[in-house]
Amino acid sequence: MKNLILLSGFLLTLLIYSCIQEVPNSPNNDNYQSGKLFLKIDKENAPESVVWVEALLSRQGYDTVSGAMNLLSDSTADLLLENIHAGDWHLQVDAKDSVGVILYSGETDVLILAGFTTQVNLVLEPTGAGVGNIYIWVTWGVPSVNWQDYSGNPIFLSSGSYWDHNGVQQPKILIENNTLRMYYTGQGGAYTAYTGCAFSNDGINWTSSPENPVLSPGPIGSWDETAVAGATVIKDENSYKLYYSGWSDPFGNWHIGLATSPDGINWLKHPTPVLYATSTGSEFQLAPSSVIRVNGIYHLYYTGRNLPHVDIRLATSPDGINWTRHPGNPILTFSQSWEGAGVYYPAVYKNNTQYLMIYMNVLGTGFGRATSTDGVNWTKDNSNPFFTKFDTHNNWADYKIAYPYYIKINNQDRIYYTGLSTNGDPFGMIGFISK
Repeated sequence: MKNLILLSGFLLTLLIYSCIQEVPNSPNNDNYQSGKLFLKIDKENAPESVVWVEALLSRQGYDTVSGAMNLLSDSTADLLLENIHAGDWHLQVDAKDSVGVILYSGETDVLILAGFTTQVNLVLEPTGAGVGNIYIWVTWGVPSVNWQDYSGNPIFLSSGSYWDHNGVQQPKILIENNTLRMYYTGQGGAYTAYTGCAFSNDGINWTSSPENPVLSPGPIGSWDETAVAGATVIKDENSYKLYYSGWSDPFGNWHIGLATSPDGINWLKHPTPVLYATSTGSEFQLAPSSVIRVNGIYHLYYTGRNLPHVDIRLATSPDGINWTRHPGNPILTFSQSWEGAGVYYPAVYKNNTQYLMIYMNVLGTGFGRATSTDGVNWTKDNSNPFFTKFDTHNNWADYKIAYPYYIKINNQDRIYYTGLSTNGDPFGMIGFISK
């Protein structure tokens, strides 16, 4: 998953073409085959503030290959880098203003191959040796300057207890009487999950419930004996409903279960799943992530998961217990290059006549935004992803960002999310972005 690299403000598509040259003085031998890298810029749609575009190719044991072009003075929009030795390289592209301040930046690991033409959507995997060329088409998006990562992230960590010592993740927040209540998943092991609860007055400083975990896996032999993950909570007039993903075998079916509570702390599970996974197909594993009530009807947005396939789905219910899958499922699938092979974990918010969805790509490198007028048909923003792991403060979540949850707090837009670091300790932490 670490091979996927996203750009803040750019959408890159890599095209590799075969082109062989004999160049002396290789670090490995006297004669080697090399390729060329072409960087083509969409000058007409480039932001006015961008003047210079610089490309750097680096590889351990080799000289750095670099080139730059001036969008204002150069006659063409092509930048050519030559004498690239076959193998793995690291590509960085920076777009700068007139005084050299970097406005856009992106990077990815590149494997140069020979003998065929391949289109690569920023997910590059080693598939062989040889030589070729790289052709890059850059389209200019809107930089994600509006969303800022909180400088104090992470704001919530594992307690170190048996039920969450492998990390915390999947935050969901309710606002009640000026108090914030966060439900989250605690990882007790690689595949074991519990549900915890914490309270806050400002959304930054949190106090864990002394009753944690507030929801635990079922007894041995039950359908959810290993995990109760992804707690998705809605408060009705007099009670709370909590939907969760439960399983006994992490590699088998994940069903969606229901628990109810008069106080949001003490929960009673429904005896059987309210939405069953299927033995085959795209709903082999189900993961709820957002539930809203519109005109008395519950809308449950969830993920259908049968790796490598992942997409977003909808079910509705008049009572929160008996659910009907939407006949048009899936309602959102991957279509933008940054999304990789799937879209995942929607957080849906309704404001007057518009629905807003915040979602992640399956590889955990960025968040996207989509809007809808009916909650079923969605339009993705062209500027997606609007926030990536490279935007996290001090790179605190430089491995993955995941499980976004959108909420308004005192007229401030916030997205709480899970961050993971390359050091792997702790496994999962919770932070937020705001604007």
